[in-house]
Amino acid sequence: MKNSRIRVLITGPSLQDQGGVANYYNAVYPRLTNEAISVDYLEIGSTHGRGRVMHTIIDQVRFWRTLGRLDPHIVHLNPSLDLKSFLRDGVFIFLAKLRRRSILVFFRGWQEPFEIMVTGRFRWFFKLTYARADCFVVLAKVFAERLRDWGITKPVHIGTTVVADELLNELSIEKKVNSILRAENIRLVYLARLERQKGIMELIAAVEILLDRGVSLSLTIAGDGPLMSQVRRRVATLGQHQDKVTVVGYVRGLMKAEILRSHHVYCLPTQYGEGMPNSVLEAMGMGMPVVTCPVGGIADFFQNHKMGALLETTEPNSMANSIGSLIANRDNLATIATYNHSYARRHFLASTAAETLRAWYRNMDVFDEA
Repeated sequence: MKNSRIRVLITGPSLQDQGGVANYYNAVYPRLTNEAISVDYLEIGSTHGRGRVMHTIIDQVRFWRTLGRLDPHIVHLNPSLDLKSFLRDGVFIFLAKLRRRSILVFFRGWQEPFEIMVTGRFRWFFKLTYARADCFVVLAKVFAERLRDWGITKPVHIGTTVVADELLNELSIEKKVNSILRAENIRLVYLARLERQKGIMELIAAVEILLDRGVSLSLTIAGDGPLMSQVRRRVATLGQHQDKVTVVGYVRGLMKAEILRSHHVYCLPTQYGEGMPNSVLEAMGMGMPVVTCPVGGIADFFQNHKMGALLETTEPNSMANSIGSLIANRDNLATIATYNHSYARRHFLASTAAETLRAWYRNMDVFDEA
């Protein structure tokens, strides 16, 4: 029985999406299938091209039909803890359990305000659906503790987001270190959605403070989102410093890799309900010290000063002081770059994540469920 091939169905956003879950599976999904496990991926959500009003219902119909067609042993879901995703994937669990499938739930995002709602008004729905899952993965220890508080006794694993092996293989850490040591101008980069809680406006203000102090640096802003117009207007107010801040918009593929390769320090002063931002791990893998906040999974592994600067507040003056102290010592900056690159190779490669997922699949009693 244990020699049978395990069939897995993963649900997630379109692989053409801009988000972290799509980035994860673009790197991991091609590596999952082997002689013991076969994996299929079902794209769901509005980015899959469905009408905004009807796509949720269409997703449920497509999911039910796919269960019948592929007959998977395991259904692997990737919800975030927000209203829309929580309800949609809860119904997926209910439907999959009607067919007696094993369920792995990998929580990708975790919104604290909605956590309160699950504890209260949606507790009944959680018990009816998510509590019936067979295995959970979360991106931070604090999320695992909350699941235990909600009565989960099944395995809860601490997972991670990933860095594509190919991205790191293209980097010469020696060249990156030499660039940090010799550059006249330290190049900061923000690479994420332009949302208020991710701290982009505060970062621009902090950079302006440093430029006013005569610090030799620049900032590239890569990303798109609801604050794009506001970001461009703010950059236009920088006067003599305006040429030091560049907004390039959303990037991916080769352009994204080149930006990470050519910049020195990654800044994501986020207070958002993060799981574990892909961009932080990618930046570390590309030999970049990181300036960020202790949110979500970042708090579990990030070593202040050894990996960069962990911000206690995103207040611009305080942030400017942290960034200024970090980049003032080039030798230390180079040491951090080397350490981060090595750490990412040991912990965050997509190939490692794929093997870990396969191990979790193998440890589920799938043939007893089927």
